[in-house]
Amino acid sequence: MKKTIKIKTNLLAGIVMGLFSIIMLLVMPSQVRLPMWDSGAPSPRIIPGICLVGILICSVILLVQSLVFHKEHIYEFVWENERKEILLIATLVVFVVLTKFLGFIPAGILVFCAIQWYEEERKPLIYIYTIAMVVIVYFLFQNIFHVDLPAGLLEGII
Repeated sequence: MKKTIKIKTNLLAGIVMGLFSIIMLLVMPSQVRLPMWDSGAPSPRIIPGICLVGILICSVILLVQSLVFHKEHIYEFVWENERKEILLIATLVVFVVLTKFLGFIPAGILVFCAIQWYEEERKPLIYIYTIAMVVIVYFLFQNIFHVDLPAGLLEGII
């Protein structure tokens, strides 16, 4: 017998995304600083704030649909069918942790090549392309976007 979980999608999405938007709206002032002087430009909080309020409004609409109008889509979550996707999500969490300790480039190469191996990709050119893209993304963030990604093991080399 397959283990399944029945999920009310409108209700669950409304609750999860509503809580997410409220938490982010509360946290945003401490994370996104206002400029030291008023240049007349819009605040750096305006776009994220608009997006989070939009998410909150959509969450309320989903909750009203679920609780008041009883419009609901029931999804049956079957563990055996979803195991592969859950493993891939867990691998991305490992990537985040490895990025802190090893750096972006070594962690990216290890994790993304491991994901391709798991997905049964065996063409060497794809692995070369993946390694090149990890390096290109790193230097794009460093030099174009001016966002420091952890260098980790390669500190002082790159």
